[in-house]
Amino acid sequence: MSQLLEKQSAETEQRLPRLFRNRTVDYTLLVIGALVAAFGAYVYFASAGWILADLSEVWYLSSWIAGGALLTAGFGMLGASVRDQSGHWTAGAVVSFVLGALSLAGAVTAAVLLII
Repeated sequence: MSQLLEKQSAETEQRLPRLFRNRTVDYTLLVIGALVAAFGAYVYFASAGWILADLSEVWYLSSWIAGGALLTAGFGMLGASVRDQSGHWTAGAVVSFVLGALSLAGAVTAAVLLII
């Protein structure tokens, strides 16, 4: 009887299913998000004589919103993939989720500034 109970308790151990095996989508979202946010930074910091320097504030704030949203999705998926692959919380997974939260906070801040 004790062997049966041990077998049942060993089989009910919680294990998350493997969701993300390939990280191509994660890295693609991160690169596109970084490029979009960098375009917003370029438009914001460009001198008056540079190309696209005369764009309004809607351009750079919208770029920061879109870039932050893409970075949030990319870092979230990457953190979930790292967590899924290792089977437990690692420093890489936690850092990825923290960076995703910071990206979301930046996007929300830019959205509030755009509304004001």
